[in-house]
Formats: sequence, C-alpha cells, structure tokens
Amino acid sequence: MSKHRKNMSGDFKDFAVDDTNIPLVKRSHKSYTNDFLDEEKGGEKHGLIEQGMREKLIIRGDLLKRRRKFVDVQVLMALIGILFMLVENELYLQECITKLSATSIILKSVVSVSTIILLFAVVMYYMTEIKLRLTDNELDDWRLLVTFPNVNYKVFLEILICAIHPLPINVTFPISGPDGRTDHVSSDGVLSILMMLRVYLLGRVAVVHDTLLSGSATRSLSALNGVLIDALFVFKALMASNPGSVLIFIMISILLINSWAMRNCETFYQFERDNTNFSNSMWIVSITFLTVGYGDTYPVSVCGRCVSVATGLMGIGTTALLITVILKKLEQTRAEKYVYSFVRKAQLDKGRKNAAADVIKNWLLLCNLRKHSDVIDRSKIHVHRKLQHAIRTMQESRKTRESIGESTVGLIEVSKAITDVEHRTEMLQKSVTELKHGLIHLQATTTDLHFKLNNIYRVLMKSNKT
Repeated sequence: MSKHRKNMSGDFKDFAVDDTNIPLVKRSHKSYTNDFLDEEKGGEKHGLIEQGMREKLIIRGDLLKRRRKFVDVQVLMALIGILFMLVENELYLQECITKLSATSIILKSVVSVSTIILLFAVVMYYMTEIKLRLTDNELDDWRLLVTFPNVNYKVFLEILICAIHPLPINVTFPISGPDGRTDHVSSDGVLSILMMLRVYLLGRVAVVHDTLLSGSATRSLSALNGVLIDALFVFKALMASNPGSVLIFIMISILLINSWAMRNCETFYQFERDNTNFSNSMWIVSITFLTVGYGDTYPVSVCGRCVSVATGLMGIGTTALLITVILKKLEQTRAEKYVYSFVRKAQLDKGRKNAAADVIKNWLLLCNLRKHSDVIDRSKIHVHRKLQHAIRTMQESRKTRESIGESTVGLIEVSKAITDVEHRTEMLQKSVTELKHGLIHLQATTTDLHFKLNNIYRVLMKSNKT
C-alpha cells in the first residue's frame, strides 16, 4: 500500500510543471487545434492592435509637441523682426540715423535673419501638420491628403506674408509732389506696414497652446463632424464666450497699428509733413474707423489714403460685430420670455373680458334705443360706435394672444413636444401590445370554453338518449 502511494506521489511530481504555456491537451488533438490555437491567434492579434494604437498615440504626441515648438519659433521670430523693425524705423523718423548708416543696416540684417528662420519654421510647421494628418487618418502617402490648388495657395500666401520685410539695402522709388517736384523715397515705409500682417500668428498660438482644442478627443470629434479647428474656430469660440473683451482688444489693436501705419505713410511719402505726429494720425484713424469723417484733416499720400480705406472697412466690420453682440445681450432669456408672455396673456385676457362685457352692454343698450324709437339719432350712432370698438378690441386681443403664444415656441419647446409625443407613442404601443396579448388569451379561453360546452352538450345528449 505504501509502495503504491509512493508511485502515485512520484507520478504527480512528474506531472507538476512550472511552464504554464504547455497545454494539457496534445497539440494534435482536434479540440486544441480548433479552440486553443484560435484563442492564441486572437490574443496575438489583439496585442498587435494595442501595440499599434500605443505607437500611434506616441507618434501623435511627439508630432503635437514638435508642431507647438515650430509655432513658438514662428511667433518669437515674428515678434523679434517687428521689434527691430520698429526700432530702426523710429530712429530713422527721428533723424538719428539714415538708411545707409551702419546701425540701420545691422538692424535690418537682424530682421532679415529672423525672417529666414520664420520661413523655415513655417515650412516645417506645414510638414508636421501633414504628418499629423497622415497619422490620424492612418495613411502612408501625403499626396492622398494634400489638395494642390488650395494647399499650394495657402502655403504660398503665408510664405509671402512672412517674407515681407525691410531689406538691408536701401531700395527707393520716385514719387511726385503737388508742385511737380519728383523725389526718391525709401520703400521701407510700405514694407514695414505690410510686415504687421504677421500678427495672424497669434491665432495659431491660441490654437496649439490650448489644451482643450489640441486634445485628441477634440480632434477626433472635429474629424467626425467635419469641423476644422483653426484660428477662425478660436475666434468664434471667444466671441461666444467673451464678446466684449474680444471687441475691445480688436478695436484697440486696429487703432494703434493703423495710427502707426498712417504716421509712417505721411512721414515717408508726403512732402509737406502735416500729419507726421502720432496724435494727428490717431485722430484721422479714429474718425475714419467710426465712419464719421469731419474733414478737418485727411491723409495726403497715396499710402495714407490706402490705410484710411482699410481702416474704414475694418470699422464697418467691427461695428457689425458690435451690433450683433449688443442685440444678443439685449435678447430676452427663456425665463424672461415665459414671464413676459404670462403677464401679457393675463392682461390680454382681462382686456378681452372687458371688451366682451362692453359688447353685451352696448348691444343691449342699442336694442333698447331701437325699441323706443326707429329714428337714427346721435345717441344710437354713439352706442353703435362703442359696440364696434368693443368688438374690434375683443378680436385684436384674441389675435395678439395667439401671436404671443407662437413667439414663445422655440427649439427647446419643439424638442420637448417631440419627446412627449415619442413617450406617449411608446406607451400607446405598450398598451396595444398588452391588449393584443389579452385578446389572444381571451380567444384561447373562449375556445377552451367552447370545447367544454360541446363536451357538456354531448354528455347531456347521451344521458337524454339513455
């Protein structure tokens, strides 16, 4: 007996293994080949999918960080270029330097170097954006995403805007004065003004540095709904959340930038130099922006007139936005509409009841007057007019009440009504289903009762025969 137990313990000892991957069923067995191998392949496939998703998320995160760095470089180089351009411009306007002096050439050389770095960052930004879209759409060829006319024009336009800057050399062109005198002026004035177009990069910074807009969930939702998250999307979101602050920022920015541009134009390209101080330029821009135009002062140079036209167009657009915001703020809320409509309906109901009482009273009075005399006199005409006025008041009150009821119906009320109809339809369907089951049960009970009555009838017939 002890020997048998020893052999059994030895068998179990040999059976116990540490490798859990060895199956308990032979690999040649049908159940193993059909079940276990399928599960093993499915697990490997699931693991490969998870690994691919993990790698995709890692690559996407790296591309987002790289894109953010390129945008930071763009904004930094743009601000550096604008800053050095302003310094060189102010030194020249104050007649501290000339366009051929070493200080001017050095400052404009720094602007040129920052512009070259800016252009490189713009190109790398678009390359990173294409790689990011390839990763999101799981594509291999960039030509499947890039539409040549639109993307080429967009990239070319952005490179052109960022490339405009005052050159380290003095480029001049001739202009004619009012007296017919021709003079050669520098092109740095126009190039400096056009360089201010780089402020569009601030919208790109707001897009890439907002964690809510740059998250994977937001990008996935935007891709599913066909929404492009860009600077325009950010502007709409800010106008929806903080419209007053956005409009104030836009108006102050337009006032300062256009005043500086007007001063530049009138200083560089005007012989009389009447509007060369900043206060006169701000006055011209302000009255043009507000579309007032008193006519006491006006730009003389062609460049200044172009700035005035652009300022007027900006003023019209900003005024339209301001009116929209004011109307939105003055619009009644849902609760205010309900309160006003309730009070207004109560007032109209009261007026309608009073008008109905006046109709009855004047009708009885008119009938009484007609009973006593058939002659049409002033009293009958007066009572008849009061009767017509009461009838008209009652009809107008009814129409006004109906129009108030229609004006309070919005999308929320329609949605609630649709939900109520769907709920009632579901309840009706359930009631019909229960009624159908009840009819089936009643039919079965009736059939059973019919069979039982037949059996009773047969038994009674047999008993009568016997």
